[in-house]
Amino acid sequence: MSEVLITGGSGLVGLNTARAFAMAGVPVVITTRQSNNRIDRAIDEFRDLITIEPVDLVRGPEVSDLFSRYRFRGVVHTAQAHQHARTRAESRANYDMAFNCLEAAQASGVDRFILVSSLIVYAGLGAPLSEDKRFPVQVTVEDRSDGFFTMPGADGDRLLTVPTFEVALKRALETIALDYATPMQMGLSAEGRDGQKPTEKPLDVAVLRISTEFGPGYTQMGSPLSRAVHTVAGKGDLMTGTGYMGIPLLDLWNLIAMSPLTYVRDTANALVRMMQTETLPHRIYNLSSGFTTSPREQLQALNRVRPEAGELLKIDPDALRKEPYPTYGFGSDLLAEDTAWSPEYSFEAALEDYIGWLQQHPY
Repeated sequence: MSEVLITGGSGLVGLNTARAFAMAGVPVVITTRQSNNRIDRAIDEFRDLITIEPVDLVRGPEVSDLFSRYRFRGVVHTAQAHQHARTRAESRANYDMAFNCLEAAQASGVDRFILVSSLIVYAGLGAPLSEDKRFPVQVTVEDRSDGFFTMPGADGDRLLTVPTFEVALKRALETIALDYATPMQMGLSAEGRDGQKPTEKPLDVAVLRISTEFGPGYTQMGSPLSRAVHTVAGKGDLMTGTGYMGIPLLDLWNLIAMSPLTYVRDTANALVRMMQTETLPHRIYNLSSGFTTSPREQLQALNRVRPEAGELLKIDPDALRKEPYPTYGFGSDLLAEDTAWSPEYSFEAALEDYIGWLQQHPY
């Protein structure tokens, strides 16, 4: 049986997606630069269906060798290097990995290539955040009140709360991947070699824009909600100090809640659906579980699932935003229509599942 390749298979989305394919009886290969005990524990029950390949996707020859040893019928590209990049130059690995995998996929006749992207591509733009939204070349903040990921600056201007280079990177990677879905035409000044055809067979490329992820395997500990869940699960007091960008945790919770939540196991199931659906009528899909974006409601749900949460977290609910953020038009309707996907978990069921998993695993 032909395998599905999952790049970045050691990450939160990658590992959960590998498990989801394996549970569906589909053999998968995951790439990681180095294996570790965390990965081994995550795939232990599926060792007959999940293969680990220690490949550096930045190196073209290693990628070509990998594709030559398997007959991949599909690729789910989750690998990324931008989260820890300190300079734009360090972010180049994202482009190298994408080009190497796209080239190898096209050359080896892969049936479908799915790029896992992010709703961060909409940063600075106004609603609706639908799949047919068109982006300006420059990352800007639209002159309107419902700009996504924007907040008032000290001088009254509105500012992006995410790095502009990351927004530009995600938009560029989508453009590159989707270009492979069209026939390649040589440059106007190019001279074809003997026997060279002016076009190549396009790839079947799809993009899945995911929102804020939480669930089994999360290790970054920048998300206040995940910190709260880990605290309730007995992983220590993680609700002190700061999170991303040095922002106090409760302030960060109020800010991050603007981004819709998705339970990572729902995301994994969506990727399986996208790979197994015979024909995808569209190239781009949004994904959200549809959970509340009110930080206070999120905390209250955690308190209902685990009544001891209040004593453990010591958070005054009034310190968190009460009103849910607007949806901005970001939802999974198109994905559901084309693949019949629907979220398996309610928010409380996701919290219960996540806490249960944490209590059985050392991370």
